[in-house]
Amino acid sequence: MGNGIGGATRFEGAIKPDAISVDSYEPELYAKRVTDVPTNMQMRAVYDSSNNPIYVGFAPSGLSESTDGWLLHKLEYTGINCTKRTISYDSWDNYLTATYS
Repeated sequence: MGNGIGGATRFEGAIKPDAISVDSYEPELYAKRVTDVPTNMQMRAVYDSSNNPIYVGFAPSGLSESTDGWLLHKLEYTGINCTKRTISYDSWDNYLTATYS
């Protein structure tokens, strides 16, 4: 694969970049892939007594809460600040027992 500068570039990982990403890749610059949550997703949330979200889940619209395929976020707070976010993939019904990492 070329990198647009004339050298060969090696990409590793489960998801290979598309041709546009490869052609515009500049190894001298720090790069990262950003993934947005699409607007057609449904969301569920559980709040603590201070009204902070502590569990948040996203799934394609229409997916049952008992069906795997939810992206679950567990948020931890120090005072009023969110200090840690871990994720899991499970059903919304299992947000309490899911394995977060």
